[in-house]
Amino acid sequence: MNEAEKITAEMFLPEMVQRYPATRAVLDLYGLHGCGGPQGPREQLGWFARLHDVPIEKLLRELNESASQAPSDVPEFAPSIGDTIYRPFFLAGIATVLTLGCMWGAINLLTIGLKQSFTAVNYSWVLAHAHAMVFGFVGFFIMGFAYQAFPRFKHTSLWRPKLAFTALPLMIAGILLQTVAHLLSPSSLQLEIAAATIQTISVIIFASTIVMTARQAKKPEVYDRFVYAALGWFLLAAVGNPVVFKLFELAGSREQLLFNLATFNIPYRDVQLLGIAVVMILGVSLRLLPHAYGLREPSRAWQGFLFWGVNGSILAGVVLFIAGMSSGNHWLLIVQWLTTFVLLAVAIGTPRQYRLFGPVPENERDRGLKFIRAAYVWFIIATAMLVFTPIYNFAIYMPITGSHVPFSHAFFGAYRHALTVGFIMMMIVGVSSKVVPTLSGVDVRRANSLWPTFLLLNLGNLTRVSSQIATDFFPSAYSVMGFSGFIEVVGLTLWGYELFANMRAGKKLERETSVHEQNGNGRFRITPQTKVADVLTHYPQLLQVFLRHGFGPVANPVLRKTMARVVTIEQACRREGVDLTELLAELQNVEISDQPANSEPVVPITRIATIQ
Repeated sequence: MNEAEKITAEMFLPEMVQRYPATRAVLDLYGLHGCGGPQGPREQLGWFARLHDVPIEKLLRELNESASQAPSDVPEFAPSIGDTIYRPFFLAGIATVLTLGCMWGAINLLTIGLKQSFTAVNYSWVLAHAHAMVFGFVGFFIMGFAYQAFPRFKHTSLWRPKLAFTALPLMIAGILLQTVAHLLSPSSLQLEIAAATIQTISVIIFASTIVMTARQAKKPEVYDRFVYAALGWFLLAAVGNPVVFKLFELAGSREQLLFNLATFNIPYRDVQLLGIAVVMILGVSLRLLPHAYGLREPSRAWQGFLFWGVNGSILAGVVLFIAGMSSGNHWLLIVQWLTTFVLLAVAIGTPRQYRLFGPVPENERDRGLKFIRAAYVWFIIATAMLVFTPIYNFAIYMPITGSHVPFSHAFFGAYRHALTVGFIMMMIVGVSSKVVPTLSGVDVRRANSLWPTFLLLNLGNLTRVSSQIATDFFPSAYSVMGFSGFIEVVGLTLWGYELFANMRAGKKLERETSVHEQNGNGRFRITPQTKVADVLTHYPQLLQVFLRHGFGPVANPVLRKTMARVVTIEQACRREGVDLTELLAELQNVEISDQPANSEPVVPITRIATIQ
C-alpha cells in the first residue's frame, strides 16, 4: 500500500472496510462486532477510536498493517446473537411503554381528570402501571443497552449471550404475572410471589452477565462502579417487590394502607427511579457523552462526588425516611430532606462539568443531543422541586387549602413525573435515537430528526407538571392534566415507530450480506441472482463489460445507485435481451484486480438501501 492510500482518522468506516476488508477484524477487536452491518456504521475512524476509547495512533498503525492482507484471509461477516441482542429488549421496551406503561398511565390520568380526584382510579392499577414503567420500559432499555454497549466499551464479547437473552422472556412473564396479581388483589399473593421470583431471576441473570463480561475483559474503568451500584439497586428492588406488594395490596384496613403508603412508597420509588435509573444514566453518561459528542470529561473529584453523593443520598434518604415516619421523629425527616440538596447539586453541576450547553462542533451534533440537553434541564427542575417540597407543603399548600396534612399528592406527583418523563425517559429516547441508527448501519445525521417527538414530550411533560400542581388550587386544572398524558403517548409512538424502522433496516442489511458470499478462494461469487450494483461495488472495472453487452443505463451514476441496487443480473439480461450465459461467463472469467486509484468510488449497495 503506497503513502497516498494510507488509512487516516478522517476516513469513514464503510469506505475503509470496503477497500481494505481485512481491517474489519481489527475494528472487531475494539468492539465493532455486528454494529452497522458488514462494513460498519457511517462514522469516521477518529470518532470510532474516541467512542471505543482506543488511542488513535495505535488503531491507525494496526489498520494500516492489516490493510495489505489478502482477501482470502478475511473472515465472512456473520453477526452473532450478542451483536443484535439489544433489538428484542428495545422492542419489548417500546411495546411496554405503549401499552402497560405510558398508555395505561394516560388512561388513568384521563380518568382522574374527568372525575377531578386522584382517588378516582383503583390504586392497584396505578401500582401495576408504575411497575411496568420501571421494570419494563426502563428495565428493558437498560438491559438492552448494557448488553450491547458494555462489551464493546470493554473490547470483549458478551459473556454467555444465550443465557443473557433469557432475562428478556423471564422479565416479560414476571411483569405480566404481576400485572394480573395487582388486578386480582387482594387474593393474589401467591401469584405475586411467583411473579417476583421470576423477575428476581431475570435481574440476577442480567447482573451476572454484566459482571462476568467485565471480569473477562480485565479493563476496569471509572464508570464501572456506577453500573455495579445500579445493578445492586435493581436487585434490591426486585427482592423487595413482594414485600411492597403485601404492604400496599394486603394492608387489611384503610388506616394501615395509608400508613404503609406514607412510610414505604417514597423510599421504594427512590430505589427504583434514583437507584436503578438515575445511577445507571449518570454512570453510562461518563463513558458516552465525552466520547460520543466530544464534550469535556468531568474531573476525577466530580466523578467521585457523583458516585458517593448520589448513592449515599439514596441510601440515607431511604433509611432516614422509613425511620422517621415509623418513629414519628421529625428530626430524622429533616436530615433526610438535607440529602435532597446533594441531588440538586448533582443535577446542576453535572451538565456544567460536561459543558453540555456549550458549543458543539457541527460534525458532532445529531438528533439525540437535543433530548440529552433537555433531559438535564428537567433533571434540574425535578431535583429543585424535590428540595422545595417541604417548603411548598408548609408555606403554600397548607395555608391556602386549609389542609391539616402537610403533604401535597399533586406536587410530589408532579416532581416524580418531571424526573421519570423529563429526565429518565428523555435520556432513553435521546441515547437510543443515536445508538440504534448507528448499530443498524443508518447514518444518524440523515435519519429522521425526531423534532415532533421532542416537542410533544416536552409539551406533554410541561403541561402535566404545571397543571397537576395547579389542581391543588383550581379544579379546572384537572381537565388540562387529564389530556396531557396523550400528548406524550403520541410523541413516544412516533419515536417507537422510527426506532423500529431503523432496527428493521439493520436486519435487512444483514440479510443482504448473503449476496456477498465468497467461494473457497475468497473470490466474490457472481450468480444470476446477484444484484448489478453489488458486482460494481466489488469490481468497478466490470462496468466496461456491462456496457459492451448493451447495458447503457449503468453508464449513468445515478442509475447505478438506484435501479442497479434492486435489479439482478438475470433480470437485467431479460430486460435488455442479453444472453445470460455469455455475460456470466465473461464476468466470472475477467481477471479481478484491486480498484484503480482513479476509479469512481461506488457506494455500497447496503449502505444506500439504509440511508435513502
